[in-house]
Amino acid sequence: METTVHSQFGTIDNPVLIFTSDSSWRIVICMGPGVEDDSSAHEKIYYFVREGPIHRCHVCGQCFKIVRLKDEPSEENDYYATMFAALSHYEVSEADGPINLTPLYVDRPAASTQTVPGSNVYIHVNNDEADRILIDPAYKMEKLKEAHEKVYALHEAYRLVEEQMEDLTYRVKLPVGRDIYENWVNIEKSIMKFDRIFNKVEKFDARMLTDPINHERREARMIQQRNERWNSNYTYFFGGLTEEEQQYRDYFQTDLEVDPEDDYLDDKFDDIHMAQLGHFNPNHYAFQDYAYTNMSSLPEDNADLVEQKLFKYKYRQFSDDPLTFARRQNRMVSRFYTRAETRDPALEQDLQDLFVSDGRDFSLAQLASNPDNFRQVAKEETRPFREYMVNESLQQYRDYYESDDEEAGFFEHMENFSAREKIRFMEAFEDFTTQVSGNKDYVMIRKREHNPELSAVQNMILDLVDFRDRVKPLSQDISMLEQ
Repeated sequence: METTVHSQFGTIDNPVLIFTSDSSWRIVICMGPGVEDDSSAHEKIYYFVREGPIHRCHVCGQCFKIVRLKDEPSEENDYYATMFAALSHYEVSEADGPINLTPLYVDRPAASTQTVPGSNVYIHVNNDEADRILIDPAYKMEKLKEAHEKVYALHEAYRLVEEQMEDLTYRVKLPVGRDIYENWVNIEKSIMKFDRIFNKVEKFDARMLTDPINHERREARMIQQRNERWNSNYTYFFGGLTEEEQQYRDYFQTDLEVDPEDDYLDDKFDDIHMAQLGHFNPNHYAFQDYAYTNMSSLPEDNADLVEQKLFKYKYRQFSDDPLTFARRQNRMVSRFYTRAETRDPALEQDLQDLFVSDGRDFSLAQLASNPDNFRQVAKEETRPFREYMVNESLQQYRDYYESDDEEAGFFEHMENFSAREKIRFMEAFEDFTTQVSGNKDYVMIRKREHNPELSAVQNMILDLVDFRDRVKPLSQDISMLEQ
């Protein structure tokens, strides 16, 4: 009588009776009361119901109780048996099959044809703990935390075993062009960036529903700042900032103050995520730099050693394991800061002032009035920058691959680099002292105040004159800040 279906919802006063005779326990599946939209109220929950106390489902609160009958044919047993709809043992996959000496699965009988998840994690609670879960939310969260910790441990074990199995296999390198690989990486990064933008758009469109209590206050603040930018000022946006994104920032201003959003940090997290996937490891591919038609006649590409090394350095985070990358990157960055303390003071000058001086000294007016001071300031004063970038890029490459024995021969070759090869290696340069995040902002230039005593045409003419004589020069100076 263990294969029975009950339509009754058990309560504490009238529990569902589970009859047994040959065992003091039964496995009960609780699916909750029937609802209009579905045949069950929650997912299947398996319980070990034992003889004695009343058992309760921690999801819906349904009660079960074991009633043990004598294991013999009797009128009493026949009476209770008519209350249930018996299921065939074939339908519950309990058929006795031949003894299989080589079972395919270790978590279920080989004769069973049902699909059983092999990654489920269970925590066992007694009757008192189950009752406490129903009435104590904090205790319920504690048990859920325990279950989640076990799930994470199980999945981490699966991941480690999978990595160990991959290390034991032979991987055939796929021939692919470097341009195709770079496009693939850029596409994946663009998809993740688009997902973040799409989530922001959805969040902004549903702002009235997500926080109805503060919606009116936030909406008024956003509209006020938007009108200030467009009605009373000329607005110049920096760093790719748009009016729509600024409205999003104005509305969620208090939220962003607590939890700021930074595109640079998001890109770094994307790189970490892509490196963890393992699909972008350059060691899995045989890179080719030319078109081909015959797969069997692909020679190795040794045409441009510098390009190969730059490509390797650019995607080093994908090829090195996380610990190796962190150790090498920290070593390179720490040595960069050590050298930056004693670098040429000429590198600390403000480029904005340098471009202003270039616009003044390298002009036709300067040539006509004072030819002795006519010179290309930008070209002459930026020579220390170019030399520093060349030397620093080579040194950063050495610092990162210092412990790599394969690069020892290339280090000797770097000493004999031509000027062209050194310039190409400037692609690897990165200045860690510059601010690379939080560059999205805007500047407002106040509009001329409207004079109601003048006509519309006169006000329009004065606006054009003010824009030419005041606003345009200011906007040109502001644009220098973004260069």
